[in-house]
Amino acid sequence: MMRTVFDVLISDYTVLEGLWGMGRVRGIAEKSDLECFPVADNGKIIGALTRGDLIKSHPNRIVMDAMSGSYKFIGAGESVWKAKRLLEEGTDVLIITREGKTVGIITKKAIEIEIGKHIDLLTGLYKSDYIMYKSLELLERGGEITIIFFDVNNFGCIDKEYGHAVGDTVLKEAAQILESSAPEQSYLCRYGGDEFALLTDECTEKCKIIAQDILDKIKGHNFYEDIHIDISAGIAGGRRSNPRKENMYKMVMNLINLASLASTKAKKEKENLVLGYNGIIDERIS
Repeated sequence: MMRTVFDVLISDYTVLEGLWGMGRVRGIAEKSDLECFPVADNGKIIGALTRGDLIKSHPNRIVMDAMSGSYKFIGAGESVWKAKRLLEEGTDVLIITREGKTVGIITKKAIEIEIGKHIDLLTGLYKSDYIMYKSLELLERGGEITIIFFDVNNFGCIDKEYGHAVGDTVLKEAAQILESSAPEQSYLCRYGGDEFALLTDECTEKCKIIAQDILDKIKGHNFYEDIHIDISAGIAGGRRSNPRKENMYKMVMNLINLASLASTKAKKEKENLVLGYNGIIDERIS
């Protein structure tokens, strides 16, 4: 399951009153690691005060006049990836709500620490839950999605013959080829082990071309120690017939599974590329 903002919220924080003096606030800030504080007036959030505001403002000014930070509300059940997007768009602090009540905040620093846990240290790519979030985002917009699932053939033999250090180097090179070959507005992750997943809103026919191009580049590349590898690819894609949000998570998981099974079939049958599914994905959630 994807991590939500409720999993990483900051519950130990101070809401500043808009009429407080900056001298008083400096004393609070000295005891806190937060880089931004929500500001309220009569119990209602009206803004945010940043560390930069603290540095620039005279001690006699009030918080309401000094604050320049922006804020947005976000539901506790939303994913950390949505929080990341909102903060990257210029929001300084997110106010987390649950059943109409404020339950915490999240800042840029906090989300950077959390997102760092979702990056694969070997390849620098995001891990699997990134693809899940982006898939759900595209489906919510009513678009078509396609998953291309890549699996390195006989990778275990490389580890056994050359050692894990060489195997890691080969995986890093493969990831670099995948990343440089992925089209714009597509999303790549290391799904696990020697498996990678590429999400795009292109139709499956276009994705066949994309996948074959990547397969050819991998096959023609001289990897570390002049090792040559093959990869297999499976494709599954489609669109929803029903605009409602029910079962969307299950839809995406099923689509990823279909693409993974297609790549396994390609490996077994030595076809390199197999189309696992193309159609209405609502029909494949059972």
